[in-house]
Formats: sequence, structure tokens, C-alpha cells
Amino acid sequence: MAEEKEKTAEEVKRLIPPVDIYETENNVMLIADIPGVTKENLQVDIENDELTISGLFLEPKIDSGKKLINECYYGKYTRTFTLSDVIAQDKITAKLDDGVLTVTLPKQEKAKPKKITISTE
Repeated sequence: MAEEKEKTAEEVKRLIPPVDIYETENNVMLIADIPGVTKENLQVDIENDELTISGLFLEPKIDSGKKLINECYYGKYTRTFTLSDVIAQDKITAKLDDGVLTVTLPKQEKAKPKKITISTE
């Protein structure tokens, strides 16, 4: 049985998936690159105005042989984002497709840009 060793700061940094965040007129989109992570090993939660993505990168099972090069990192990770009051938390959705997690954070109606018509008297 292999012992679980404590991860270094560099290993932890590499384990946390990279995220891009985009803003459209109606939504904020959070896109995380998580290749090899299945829906069963992934969780997206909202609590106290924070969105948390947590998951598990599993190491492949090899029946025999030994590892010669170790460039991949495996284990649990958690990433938390603070949500502003602009986000309609009850309408947030998440989709996992080909190793890419897309979390759609719809904006509140009042937060959407609006053009004001100027009238003359």
C-alpha cells in the first residue's frame, strides 16, 4: 500500500485547474479545464455568496510496472470564487463537456446594461 505524502506548494498549484472568466451582456461564464475528471468526481456548490468547485483527479490504475516519469498531479482540489450581488444565484448552471466545466452565472435583471431614452420637452 502506498503512503500518501504531503503535497508541496508547487504540486498544489498545478493541481488546481486553470479557469477563464468571461462576461457577456446577460451572464458571467466561468470555464475550468479539468481533463479526465468525471461528473461523479466533481462538485459545484454555492454557500454564503461563494461558488466552490471541488473535485478529484484520479491516478490511472496500472497493474504492473513502475512509474518512470511523474509529470501529472493527482488528488483532491478545491477552488472558491466570491459572488457579487449582480449574480442571480438561483439560476446558476454547470455543464461538463470533454474535460471542460462551464459554469453559467446569469446576471440579475437590474444589473443588465440598459439604454435610457432621452426625451425633449
